[in-house]
Amino acid sequence: TDFSRVRNYLLAGQAANWRQLIMLSRFNDPNVMSCFKRHAKSIAGQIKIRRKVAPDEATISDVLVKIRQVFQRIPCQSLATQADDRMAFFSNKVLPQILRLQQKHTLIYIPSYFDFVGIRNILLKKETDFVSVTEYARISEVNRGRARFLQGRKPIMLYTGRAHYFLRHKIKGVRHVVMFGLPEHSEFYPLVMNMLSDGVISSSSTSSMNKDYIDNNADQDVPASCLALYTKYEAHALERIVGTAHCERMTKGEKGTYLFCS
Repeated sequence: TDFSRVRNYLLAGQAANWRQLIMLSRFNDPNVMSCFKRHAKSIAGQIKIRRKVAPDEATISDVLVKIRQVFQRIPCQSLATQADDRMAFFSNKVLPQILRLQQKHTLIYIPSYFDFVGIRNILLKKETDFVSVTEYARISEVNRGRARFLQGRKPIMLYTGRAHYFLRHKIKGVRHVVMFGLPEHSEFYPLVMNMLSDGVISSSSTSSMNKDYIDNNADQDVPASCLALYTKYEAHALERIVGTAHCERMTKGEKGTYLFCS
């Protein structure tokens, strides 16, 4: 072996300053960007290509249900406190309103399983009836929970992002959607929103078969609703859903609530 072929900067432990680092991802993600910034030390510098999302390319345009979609920005001081601030906002602002209005057929979409555990514990502490659909649940448990949710016997369903990623459930009977966080895969947003089409049933168009499954006390006269919670640190996920122009205004604007009508 010709040892003289080994370059001096390698022997000096400076390989990181000369190497090429290429990271491939389906979409921009804060974890990927953080890893790239931490390990990209090449003396040749870095290049970043950003793809802007036009309004007609945003996945919110794929929502087929006529509904008012409310995006609520959660105030948070830092990235480290983002998870705690989101959980506190949900437990202090969103959940009490759901319980006060006694909203049946409410689907709570939770991207992270760790957040699911936190919300589940809060509901158990408040002795609230609910069902959950997770990636770890048995098929029989999921089917039983979906039936009770459709019939209105359980007013709230907790639905995790990983369960939707692997199983792609089509939940029936949804009239209200609360997104605890924005999905990383932007196509999940219209998929979840379009589940409302099965729950938005007018009294004149409800068939006898549907009436057998939907309880008589269901809030059929209450308009369907959608609430999506986000923070300024979720700009990448928000951009893919609403587009670049709307994202910049929603993350930097003075208002905290933004409304889209489909």
